Order: sequence, then structure tokens, then C-alpha cells
Amino acid sequence: MRINGEKIKNLRLGKGWSQQHLADACEVNLRTIQRVENTDNGSPETVMALSLALEIDKTKFLTEYEPKLSRILPKSDLGVLVLFLVVSFFGAVVGVMFTYWLTK
Repeated sequence: MRINGEKIKNLRLGKGWSQQHLADACEVNLRTIQRVENTDNGSPETVMALSLALEIDKTKFLTEYEPKLSRILPKSDLGVLVLFLVVSFFGAVVGVMFTYWLTK
């Protein structure tokens, strides 16, 4: 599930807890908490454990899927961009070839 790792980290720090303390409260491995905070991923069981340990509704820290590339190109469709570049390249090649053919 997609989790807002930054929000989890802020909630944890707001309680003055270390990652290990949160892991113990959730009854999960420390590595699980590190993964949640750094990669924004977690299992449904981890989400439920975080919700109970932090005493917050899980909808407050779940996020919709956002590809990592959108951080580079915000609000753009990468597929459309790639398609545009490919079509532009082939259009330029055909144009050059056609111009060469006409002037020959």
C-alpha cells in the first residue's frame, strides 16, 4: 500500500519516538519502519499496526499511487512525452529524407 512516509515520520517524531520504539509498538521489525519512511510502501498489516500505534486513522497517511518519475516531471504524462519525442524524431527523419529525394 502507498503510505506517506514523511507523515509517518512526523507523527513518530511528534511523539518523541525513535524508529525502534515505533517498531516495538507496532510489533514489526525496525527495517519495516525504515522502509515505510523511506520508500512509502507497506503491507496492509503494517498500515493497521501503524494506525493503532500512532492512534490515527489510516486514511490520514495513505496516499494514492504516484510514480517516482512524477517527482521529476510533475503533472505530466511520461508516456505522452515519450510518444511525442519518438514521433517528432521519425517525422524529422522522414522530412529530411523527403527533402533529399526532392532535391536529387
